[in-house]
Amino acid sequence: MMANPRAQTVAKQTVAALMREARAAGWARAKFEIRPDGSVTIDAGMTLPESNDDFLAADLRMGK
Repeated sequence: MMANPRAQTVAKQTVAALMREARAAGWARAKFEIRPDGSVTIDAGMTLPESNDDFLAADLRMGK
């Protein structure tokens, strides 16, 4: 008889399966966080998040 797998082991297997499916579906991003208790947080989407790195040319002035 096989012992019951730990919660973290099950979470890792689930995340591995989700990553394979995300790649196959063409998702732009997928981030998974596994906690010691086996819980999983997923941040995924079909588009990349907008970056806040935009700046104006006026912001590039040096000196006065």
